[in-house]
Amino acid sequence: MSAAPEEMACQVCLSPLNTLGMPPTYVHPAHLTTDGHDPAPVPVSRLDTVHRSCDFCGDPYPTWTLHGGEVTAIAISPTTGLVQDFGHAWATCATCHTHIDDRRNDKVVDRAARALGFGNHPQARERIAELHDAFLTARLPGRTLITTTAWPATTITAGELPKIRDRLTRFYRGADKLPAALGITDVRDQIAASLDRSHLYWIDNDFTDLAEHAAAQLPDVSISRDLMPSADGMLVWPRPVTHRQFTAASWASTNDRLQLVLYRAIGGSLDGKPLQRLREQVGWLVPMSATHLPERRVVPGSHPSAMLVATWLLITQQAAEVTAARVDKGVAKTYARTGRPTPEVRIVRIRGPRTSAPPGRRPTPDGTERSQTSRVWVSGHWRNQAHGPGRKLRRPVYIHPFLRGPDDAPIRLSTTVRMLSSRRPKPDGRE
Repeated sequence: MSAAPEEMACQVCLSPLNTLGMPPTYVHPAHLTTDGHDPAPVPVSRLDTVHRSCDFCGDPYPTWTLHGGEVTAIAISPTTGLVQDFGHAWATCATCHTHIDDRRNDKVVDRAARALGFGNHPQARERIAELHDAFLTARLPGRTLITTTAWPATTITAGELPKIRDRLTRFYRGADKLPAALGITDVRDQIAASLDRSHLYWIDNDFTDLAEHAAAQLPDVSISRDLMPSADGMLVWPRPVTHRQFTAASWASTNDRLQLVLYRAIGGSLDGKPLQRLREQVGWLVPMSATHLPERRVVPGSHPSAMLVATWLLITQQAAEVTAARVDKGVAKTYARTGRPTPEVRIVRIRGPRTSAPPGRRPTPDGTERSQTSRVWVSGHWRNQAHGPGRKLRRPVYIHPFLRGPDDAPIRLSTTVRMLSSRRPKPDGRE
């Protein structure tokens, strides 16, 4: 039996594409409004984000893929006929999934009818119910988490990290499936075990700004354990970072390989029972990409994990000051009830301001020195530093922006000055 063709999406608008004929021609769905661009097909396995919608109600934040009956609708008129294949795999949002779990399919139909503008049309509602019933009556056990949904940002505080880590660990050890394209189906237990022993880091806003700026110009880096602040760890930024919009990362050291996973936050814009159910079943984070790296593999600055690597490098050099956060009381009580010590959460912030570089005089092309009459702002940049046995290895070290020139000299007016605060965060990790 030949494998089913891989699902394709448009690289421009990130919408799943429909196919016509054999060999297939890829087209945008008929209901989709675009700017007129031609489809640019790319396998969905190569995309972090896909703009799907709930196949029951059209909600833009689908959460699960369910498998059920193969549904085909046939519309016949005196002059023509139309056949539409709805398939056997349907995406469902958290609210529709909650109703389905509660055996309230009527509420799912109500949501669909309202979304389509048929709330007051009994016959249209009956046709919708027939489609839903055809799928749900033959529904198969199990479900797959959709990891490509671009959820609204969710605030995560330092004090919540132990609870968030535990819920993620429980999901990895559970029966709910993850997309095969992530490539971590066979190592879920290993990732969960690594999370159990991981050090927890919460990055403050200013340090995140610094790391994002540094990551944009990160040179190629040879990945090794001495670059990481701990052998196993989980790190959360206070907002989605880079154009890929991930919020957290975890890493594990196994033998001579490193396992890196990037996460996006889930559940933004939800409330009530659907949000509560989602937090119980999944938690706050979903994996969006995973990388297996042999030690000493050279990672280019364009690699998806560049932001994580830049953050590591800044933490392990003098750019970082690490302090302990106060864990939420509820989390501490939960750990106490189960006989576990309350984990330590580390807040990472920018170390206090440094003095400007000591210049005073600088060499001229003829080897003599001349006095500087103004100060110049030198932009932040990376410099390779020798380390390791015989100092034969090279590790990028970030040089902070600084003023070059005599302390009493004026700043050159053409200089653009960018300042990053070093204010200390509140103990609970809130800004």
